[in-house]
Amino acid sequence: MKIDRLLSIVVYLLNRELASARSLAERFDVSIRTIQRDMETINLAGIPIVSVQGPSGGYGIMDTYKMDRRLMSTDDLFYIITALNGICSSMDDARIDDTLEKMKGLMPPSPADPFRERQERLYVDFSMLGGGPAQREVFRVVQSAVDSGRLLRFIYTSNRMERVTRVVEPMTVVFKWRAWYLFAYCRLRDDYRLFRISRIQRPEVLDGGFRRRGLSFEDFDREYDPEKTGKLLELVLRFSAEMVPLVEEFHNEEDMERPGDGSLVVRVRMPEDGWLYGYILSFGQFVEVLEPARLREIIRESSKKIAELYE
Repeated sequence: MKIDRLLSIVVYLLNRELASARSLAERFDVSIRTIQRDMETINLAGIPIVSVQGPSGGYGIMDTYKMDRRLMSTDDLFYIITALNGICSSMDDARIDDTLEKMKGLMPPSPADPFRERQERLYVDFSMLGGGPAQREVFRVVQSAVDSGRLLRFIYTSNRMERVTRVVEPMTVVFKWRAWYLFAYCRLRDDYRLFRISRIQRPEVLDGGFRRRGLSFEDFDREYDPEKTGKLLELVLRFSAEMVPLVEEFHNEEDMERPGDGSLVVRVRMPEDGWLYGYILSFGQFVEVLEPARLREIIRESSKKIAELYE
């Protein structure tokens, strides 16, 4: 569409001093004459275009029209761009690319590349959080439902491994606990819920819209925090010496005890659900549940069933 091309040209020029008509034509896959007409259209729209003749000339946007770079330091821009790059690696959203292009245009001109120099020291990549093409498509559908304010239907697998079709009022996409979630009002449960997007299957945006409810995600996060609602299970786990380096990555030092025999005892509070059982079982014979006794029995029975599969 012409309007999309014009907006893209404006963003492109904001990031550069000058760009030749030929380079613009090649980038946007149009003729040089079309670029010349686009420049006239942009200028008539109130964005002051300057034209410089000669071998090093081209089109540009008047400096006084560009955002004052003094509003942000190079470090400010670097951290914003780095964060956007990280999000972009897991979200297939062209709007983030557009935002990145705009932010890069605020970087002060320099013979060196200050952004690249800093990128050598700090790089954020969330690509593994986006999953494969199918998971990215799920994310896209969820995001479109949030943006359009329309009802969303999907099949969801809960922490207790229950698979149920849900119809929800999607309100906020959230990154929390190393994963992407959807904050929504569930019409099946008649309550607010947080759905892990990786567990959503076959999402479908419905025709019906909804009026956004009053509870924000920040309020929900405070009110439903398991730490405050008492829904966390207190447990004591003893890990053998082989697992200590791995366990130290996931638990705080203040939660650990070192008996002196090379093992590691961890005291922690966690929600009791299928994920917790799977987490403990994933360590096999290298972990023992010391407390509570009920959880110890659950793990013992689960281990027996696993052993029976290999008899």
